[in-house]
Amino acid sequence: MLEVIVATSEWCQTCPTTVRQWRSLTKTYDFGVRELDVGTLEGRELAVKLYIRSVPTTIIGDQVIHVGVISQPEAVQILNRYGVPKKG
Repeated sequence: MLEVIVATSEWCQTCPTTVRQWRSLTKTYDFGVRELDVGTLEGRELAVKLYIRSVPTTIIGDQVIHVGVISQPEAVQILNRYGVPKKG
């Protein structure tokens, strides 16, 4: 199953919006979402590896696919591009 990672930070005021947007789509599409704070060791390692300089950053399969708040139409377009099926 596809996993969407959202790189966030505790001080980021727009990060929760992006996380909520992705999580709301898990009701319709078959994928998982994981929030990863860049202030943690794992988050810092990922940020260095992928050259993340801004949050929120959406990552799929070790590839940055979107930086900033994502809209629902943009998120659906990305899911379709990755061939994520609808549930049920």
